[in-house]
Amino acid sequence: MELNEQNNKPLTKKERKELRRQERAKEEQSHQNSNKVKKWTKRFAVILVIAGAIGGLFWYGATRPTVPTSELLTVASDDWVKGNKEGTVTLVEYLDFECEACGAYYPVVKRLSEEYKDRVKFVVRYFPLPGHKNSMTSASAVEAAGKQGKYWEMHDIVFENQRDWGEKQNATPEIFEGYAKQLGLDLTKFQQDVTSQEVNNRIERDKNTGTKLGIQGTPTFFLNGKKIENPRGYEEFKKMLDDALKINN
Repeated sequence: MELNEQNNKPLTKKERKELRRQERAKEEQSHQNSNKVKKWTKRFAVILVIAGAIGGLFWYGATRPTVPTSELLTVASDDWVKGNKEGTVTLVEYLDFECEACGAYYPVVKRLSEEYKDRVKFVVRYFPLPGHKNSMTSASAVEAAGKQGKYWEMHDIVFENQRDWGEKQNATPEIFEGYAKQLGLDLTKFQQDVTSQEVNNRIERDKNTGTKLGIQGTPTFFLNGKKIENPRGYEEFKKMLDDALKINN
């Protein structure tokens, strides 16, 4: 027999009905709360898994082995070098022959390489940009000319005539074949080398090292293993080289 807690008398039918309703409501609320706890527990577990995965990726990115900058900038036996190959100061330039800024720096670097040829090692590396239709075409032409001993001659003629072939909507290999004729190259061999896997791999190697070094645009210069801000003209560039020579001599 159920009793009323206030007067200790038997409950009426109406009171018993109300009591049952309240108990069912409590059970339903308890069930809902339990489901919510389970639901949020699952969500929290998923969040932890995702957070752990993201944290793991950040950890991997921060701790994975990377190639040291010094190794990436070590002058290889087949790098194109001008000046004193035994010099204590090394200037590495990553360039795109179609890049207008590279074309603007060309006479400055050429002048410096002639003035400091006995003291500084000037290294040129390819970094063709995807937005230029003739970036790979020009680089391939210069590298192919190099296989016939005319690297620097093609390097110069390509830059000096950049306005004639740069910023085209399509690649223009015939223009570079004309330069090859001017330089007296074996045209058949030149045409074979330009499209060879060997030449392509050589260019891609430079591009890959540049990417690992964080290069995003051209020209990019490294002076004795350190990236420098592009100098504002000949005098500023000259001072950088002089300062580097003082430190390393």
